Amino acid sequence: GWWLSGLAMRPIYQSYQWQQQFTANAAHELRSPLASLLATVEAMLRLPPGSQPEVSSMLHSVERQARRLSQLVADLLLLTRLEQESAAGPLRPCCLNDLIADLTEEFLELAYASGVHLESRLPDAEIHVPGQESQLYRLFSNLLANAMQYTPAGGAVLVTLEGRDRGAMVAVRDTGIGIPPAEHERIFQRFYRVDGDRSRRTGGTGLGLAIVRAIVQRHRGQLSLDSDSGKGSVFTVSLPCTQR
Repeated sequence: GWWLSGLAMRPIYQSYQWQQQFTANAAHELRSPLASLLATVEAMLRLPPGSQPEVSSMLHSVERQARRLSQLVADLLLLTRLEQESAAGPLRPCCLNDLIADLTEEFLELAYASGVHLESRLPDAEIHVPGQESQLYRLFSNLLANAMQYTPAGGAVLVTLEGRDRGAMVAVRDTGIGIPPAEHERIFQRFYRVDGDRSRRTGGTGLGLAIVRAIVQRHRGQLSLDSDSGKGSVFTVSLPCTQR
């Protein structure tokens, strides 16, 4: 009886541990920008009257930190809704050709500024999947942003779309720093970063890939990763197609 009781309590205990870890991680992530905001505001209050150039510079710093906080909170709310199935809505046919073409065009300016060659290869025939377009947009936007962030100047990012056996396969391939095999599962956890310092400098919240996995699961798809240190990465998303 004691053994059965312990077995029944194990999922509850694991859930409790997960919530504790999530709370600790969220508090850690929120603490840094909040501390920076407070320090900047306190410094502004100590400035003598008429220090306009210093005030202007500090206000820009406050704005950056506030935007980071706002993005972090928005990502947390989205991920919570996805995992609690409160973001459910009607699934409508979404054309992946148009969605990926639009995203590639939107990222071209960033790619040019970063010195990264960005390209997409799409089939002539339209491929539709049942889903929520805003979530699919966020899914592939996160993968593209991740690829751009970790690909140095002179590298390349390639997005491909293919139809496969009543399904669609989207691959985002980069020539970036890569991810060691031991980290493949952990990178999809909330707040986990392979290169934490670099991600914070570039404004990442550590939630992008967790959101990717949650959206793929919501759309009954599959997500895989092929990567190694120094050899780039390939994130592949497989989604069921709309029956037409």
